[in-house]
Amino acid sequence: MVQSSSPSALPSRTSAMVETNYTLQKSFPSEPANKLASLREKCRPALLYIVSTAQFFDIVNGASVSVAILPIAQDLHFTVPQVLWILNAYTISFAGLLLVSGRLGDLFGHRRMFMFGLFWFALWALVVSFSTSPIMFILARALQGMGAAATVPTAMALIATTYPAGPERTKAFSIFGAFGGLGAVTGILLAGGLIASIGWQWIFRISAIAAFILLAVSYIVIPVSAPKAEKPKIDYLGAVTATIGVTGIVYYISTGVEYGWADPKTLPIFVVALALVALFIFIESRVHSPLMPLRIWKLKSFTTSVALAFVSMAKFQGIIYYANMIFQEVFQWTPIQTALGFLVHSLLAMVVFTILGRMLPRLPLKPLILTGFLLRSATALMFSFVDEHTNYWALPFPAFIIHIFGVGLSLLPIQITAVRDAENKDQGLVGALYNTGLQLGAPFGLAILNVIAISTNGNTEGAVRGGPALVKGFHNAFYAMIAMGLFGFFLALVILPWDKPVRPAVTDSNKNASNVSLASTAVPANSASTIEPKDLEEVVSPSEAIGHASERHDSDASTIASRSDDLEKGHLQV
Repeated sequence: MVQSSSPSALPSRTSAMVETNYTLQKSFPSEPANKLASLREKCRPALLYIVSTAQFFDIVNGASVSVAILPIAQDLHFTVPQVLWILNAYTISFAGLLLVSGRLGDLFGHRRMFMFGLFWFALWALVVSFSTSPIMFILARALQGMGAAATVPTAMALIATTYPAGPERTKAFSIFGAFGGLGAVTGILLAGGLIASIGWQWIFRISAIAAFILLAVSYIVIPVSAPKAEKPKIDYLGAVTATIGVTGIVYYISTGVEYGWADPKTLPIFVVALALVALFIFIESRVHSPLMPLRIWKLKSFTTSVALAFVSMAKFQGIIYYANMIFQEVFQWTPIQTALGFLVHSLLAMVVFTILGRMLPRLPLKPLILTGFLLRSATALMFSFVDEHTNYWALPFPAFIIHIFGVGLSLLPIQITAVRDAENKDQGLVGALYNTGLQLGAPFGLAILNVIAISTNGNTEGAVRGGPALVKGFHNAFYAMIAMGLFGFFLALVILPWDKPVRPAVTDSNKNASNVSLASTAVPANSASTIEPKDLEEVVSPSEAIGHASERHDSDASTIASRSDDLEKGHLQV
């Protein structure tokens, strides 16, 4: 209990500060807790690799399943219409819950949401591996996607709130992106080896084991945020409309090719989904504590980055999928041979992304993004000349080399640009929206490319056939990917600002406000009368209380704690 030696003389704002400081002390009352906090601080550099590895296994899991579709369908006796849901169950639940999960991380703590996501992902990955029927597999796979939806955006938020804007954050996101790019191809390699040896079930069991290990390490490595002064308010109506709306759109895009774009199974759902998204936007403009504050879309660089992420993932998924089709259908390769064909892409990703992580902080982002999209269009152009007589080393091999450079030069800067200007309190939302763009882009791109490939596959009757006869349709799909790359190039050229990652793109008014904020918080230890409640709120925000640097503050939690102690000793007895 706190008692004042001079209650009438103590300003109310000083009481508020000491009361909050006392609350923070209660959060870490014991010696073991202090030791754990000290250990977390020492392990802080490992945080980046924990969240990056989590994303790596999320992507590995998804990529592996895309290769294992046929063995899974055969073992569990999927019917032809059900096969579609081997992929879609996960994709739809993942994309539909990204926005809600990301915002809940902002409200209740990114660490808490990240760890919950890891646990949920691991639990249902284990259940999937023991599936005995299509229904069990589809339901467990959908629930597993919910875990990934909680993990991925909060992983981005943990990086953005841990590393200050500039070279340090740029390097961190480069490493994060490298893990993601590596996972996309590693999944194909892993699936090929496991299917040929111990079975597709181990795709999920390895993912579960890795996630449980990461969960245990995360408890030690990721710092605990200070409790919020007020109980967060949840926009339930916005959460429901956003989740159902986005889920409906992803469902329509994912199933439109199979069922038909105007089929009663797809079109009504799409119309309702669009109406719910419109209702969600209306709700967000009216409620006091919105799930998605519309101010976030006023950041030009963020809005453009989401659009570019959509285009980028549509093209990336297209290249990986149709290169896989070229190898298996046109070249008639086995899954193992296909996995080895992607090996250069996987190994080079580690090298290229590591180099870019060191270079990006010193380079302007826009020219890199433009160059990346051009290189990726060149990749699609090279694959458009591949047929059953083409040697792998003549075209696919150099095309993969060009492609991974293009992905690194475009996708990494886009990700950095997306989170650059947002405030720490919105980083979970930013990560969620950015990943929603990625998740919508992947099925949309494949849907469009599949329509083109299937309708022009070389059969005059329009029926799909296997083998090299499909090559004409594949070529047309690669032509469409060239167009996607050029569209991304011109979008970035016209809209994206010319900025460097080391200089956040903020307005003069924001800079002035930041300077005022710095001046207001830089107070002497004995000057209690100059501290205002609004300063205190910023001092005890979660990212500040655990010692993380912020773009607008040059003081850390230990300095603030010492000032509070001096104040406490001078006026109060605890």
